[in-house]
Amino acid sequence: MKDLMINDKDVKMLELLSQGASSKEMARTLGFREGTMRVYLHNLYRKLGVKSKTAAVSWYLATAKRSMDESGSEEGTSQILIEETFGDMAIRTNLLSSLGVMKIFFGAYGRMWEVATRLKGEAIDSKVDLHRRTSRLLWEAMLAGDFGYAKRISDRGLAGKLFVDSPQDCLLLAMMLLLGGYSIAADRVIGLLKKREKGRLGISAAEHRMIRVLRDAVNDESDEALSCLYGMAEESGSQQVFRHAVMTALHYVYVQRHDMERACSVANAIWVEAEGVRQHLQAMGEKPLYKEASLPAPQVKAPAEVRAYLEKLEHA
Repeated sequence: MKDLMINDKDVKMLELLSQGASSKEMARTLGFREGTMRVYLHNLYRKLGVKSKTAAVSWYLATAKRSMDESGSEEGTSQILIEETFGDMAIRTNLLSSLGVMKIFFGAYGRMWEVATRLKGEAIDSKVDLHRRTSRLLWEAMLAGDFGYAKRISDRGLAGKLFVDSPQDCLLLAMMLLLGGYSIAADRVIGLLKKREKGRLGISAAEHRMIRVLRDAVNDESDEALSCLYGMAEESGSQQVFRHAVMTALHYVYVQRHDMERACSVANAIWVEAEGVRQHLQAMGEKPLYKEASLPAPQVKAPAEVRAYLEKLEHA
């Protein structure tokens, strides 16, 4: 990950931001004009790669402040070097942005599913492709922390259809509604899941238990429920997509509890999980991110024309 070099002025601005100071108050404290202060803040956000005060403060609390405490740096140090991990990047942006192309190795219907389907000789018809695309949109919204996407689906009355098409996607919808604070909508979807519990299309007992645990961890801020959620994410025997969903939920629960250190650690574990899938495909002889790894040569004209071009440059 990239290293960020922040100076004393940056640290002072971040400290004031974390205390809830306005740009006017910061200008007065630091001895700048308010307009100049806004420019400095804009430059700081750009340096950190964030778009808001909240994201800057989250980054500071999870990364810079922790680094300063561990190193024992004192005020007056000219520059502080921050070695950013994937988790730090996820805190100041989101999981989806930080994962980038690696998102195809995490969650349902990713590259592993595509390769497995091809090796089985199964055709991906338009219905299957639509199902895959719908599921990936949900996953990407979940990774981005866009829980409003789930609320829009719920408001349009599409939860029932989603359940018929894919109970696991409906479960993901319920998780996103809980994480977004849409308790009433979440309860409606959870009720739908319960009605079909014994049906042929129902979700598993482990998935039912997980959604109840997540509800208690979010709505009641239960530490016991949080511990159970952690246990589910750690359980090596869990189905991969289920574990990915729990890991993502655990990350956002920690974020909501302002426990940025643990949120950062979960994000790092998510990266390791995605990288593990990529390495597994690589070991199978697949090249999931590329087909050719060499620089393609441009189509050039005849050698005589190239020589004429070089001679022209020499005499220019």
